[in-house]
Amino acid sequence: MPATSSNPSKPDSRCVESTVSFSRDAAPPLRPLIAATLFAVLVCLITGPFDTLRLPASSRLVFWLVLIGWNSAKWWLWYSWIGPRVTNRRMAALAALLGALLLNATMPLEIDLMFRAIGRPVALPWFGLYVTAVIVGGSISVLTAVLRSPRGAAPPAKATAEPLVAVPAATPLLAQRAGLPDLADVLMVTAEDHYLRLVLTGGPKDYLRPLVLFRFGDALPELAELAGAQVHRSAWVARRHVAGVRRDGRRWLLVLADGSQQAISETYLPALRAAGWLQTKL
Repeated sequence: MPATSSNPSKPDSRCVESTVSFSRDAAPPLRPLIAATLFAVLVCLITGPFDTLRLPASSRLVFWLVLIGWNSAKWWLWYSWIGPRVTNRRMAALAALLGALLLNATMPLEIDLMFRAIGRPVALPWFGLYVTAVIVGGSISVLTAVLRSPRGAAPPAKATAEPLVAVPAATPLLAQRAGLPDLADVLMVTAEDHYLRLVLTGGPKDYLRPLVLFRFGDALPELAELAGAQVHRSAWVARRHVAGVRRDGRRWLLVLADGSQQAISETYLPALRAAGWLQTKL
């Protein structure tokens, strides 16, 4: 994002925010992550890797709960930082591989400290532990990233203050799936698992909300022809559907024409602010 400022001595805050900020929206969902962490703890508690079966059950539980819990937290923080920069499967695989190399660098030390913490210090082959952790963790992370990441997801849609005039060459695929002649009546699109929930104009005060089997990442290029913007990793909103904004603590919320509200993620906040979406406060 280019940095533009009337004062050259001060860096553009938008550029700094996009570089050092963490985005919770880009990180793995907490509930599945916690469930996977507890499952991994249970497996290690039963199988006893690193010769931990000789430990009492209580010590073994503490050992794996702290070790796996801490590493899950590291991965969550890693993806909350690098997630907004990942736009396709190749980048997702590289991010997972780089994370495996960096985050597992401290794994031998963490295992050693855990043995010492429970009063059972042992001699460990540090290099062997690191290589094993990188192979196992990296393989799982790369596979998960490739399977979950979008195929060439579009970059954040540029918010526009004025309507755009566009004449599509053919009916967009999303409109075909929804049984619409075009996307002119689309006010909002949100992802629900493998489906998209559309909000359409149905009258002065009526709104239609069909559910369409379609990928959110594939819908964004088609929606780019409309006057609107992506405001969340799973939500696109038309500019004319926004009645105003309000603050809820540190979060910004869009107040929509149908009375509902939509959270704005930190990733898309600078672009929306620059386009004037945050000027009408309610």
